[in-house]
Amino acid sequence: MTPQVPALLEAARALATGSPLHALGLVGRDDSAPGLTLRGIAYAQLGDLDLARSALEQAAAGATDPLTLARARAALVEVALGSGAPAQAAAAAAAAADALERLGDARNAAMQRLVRARAEVLLGRLNEARRAVEAVLAGDLAPDLRAVASLVQAEIAVRTLASTAARDALARARGALELAPHRLLARAVDALEHELARPVARLWRDGLTSDADLFTIEAASRGELLLVDACRRLVIGGRVTVPLARRSVLFALLLVLARAWPAAVARDELAARGFAVRRVNDSHRARLRVELGRLRKLMDGLGAAPTATSDGYVLASQRDVAVLLPPADDEVARLGLLLGDGASWSAQALAEHAGVSLRTAQRALRALVEQGVAVRTGKGKDVRYTRPGAPIASRMLLLGLVPGV
Repeated sequence: MTPQVPALLEAARALATGSPLHALGLVGRDDSAPGLTLRGIAYAQLGDLDLARSALEQAAAGATDPLTLARARAALVEVALGSGAPAQAAAAAAAAADALERLGDARNAAMQRLVRARAEVLLGRLNEARRAVEAVLAGDLAPDLRAVASLVQAEIAVRTLASTAARDALARARGALELAPHRLLARAVDALEHELARPVARLWRDGLTSDADLFTIEAASRGELLLVDACRRLVIGGRVTVPLARRSVLFALLLVLARAWPAAVARDELAARGFAVRRVNDSHRARLRVELGRLRKLMDGLGAAPTATSDGYVLASQRDVAVLLPPADDEVARLGLLLGDGASWSAQALAEHAGVSLRTAQRALRALVEQGVAVRTGKGKDVRYTRPGAPIASRMLLLGLVPGV
């Protein structure tokens, strides 16, 4: 689908540097399949996915050669990803990559494999995403595609709170963009760098609370501390991580003990706060013993455990104890923090990850949307929520689909 019209060639070059408005002016009303494909890519880079989808569907319907059709379909895959349908995009991107490879378009095949990797990030399948990126990087890539691959690596690192690895990946992306400047990709690098340094939580330690960015969280998660993470509801000690998102009562008890550390908490106070009751009776006291026994068993290997004292219970720990807290003490703030990694979440996935009911998650997400903290995309079962301005966005996609110039 190499355009023969000089205006289309110039439009392709404009898109290859992240100048979609200039490209639209050059394409004009060209309704050929190549023209519609370029127009659709420009709309997508501008963030208007409805217009992008319409133009690309027309291009696919009017394509007379296999390569034009394959490229238009591949662009539609990226629009699906930007519209909040990562599962659909992951499967379609793999098929599109194979089709482009068979037609001799190695560049766009590589881009589709990166699209698939980014879809896997959104789905939380980080190992699959890593493998996909590594396979692409093993080939001979143009600098702009290498920048996209580095951005995907940075996104994976952010999802695992590996902020140092994310910063290194962004430095590689910047180096690649020096060889092949692209305005939209450069903005994506800037946005993700900003995310790394932005306070996203609070860290309680030694009786003091301070703001925590991703680097602070990474340092606290290295295992030197016993970190009780109230954002993701897990506890980290040494090389052991124990998830407690599905054990809300056990986590509530652990959080009370961690906030009091190194002091003990009276039995009735612990029961009242852990079980969220005003008056504690013998049934609650009996239940407390049972639940703390379960918590002690789950914490085996962490070098810490709830231990009985003469007047209550204490969190006995071989390491200093720290607690990672949401920016505010409510479920809306905690779910907002989970959205801060740039991923696109379903309400069900957020509810499971946060350890709350689906109804609670839906109520919190409505509040976040009303506050402008979250954006709702997709329809039906494909509804997803993300934070506006998050690095994972359609405006940094559709780079490799520009026809060869």
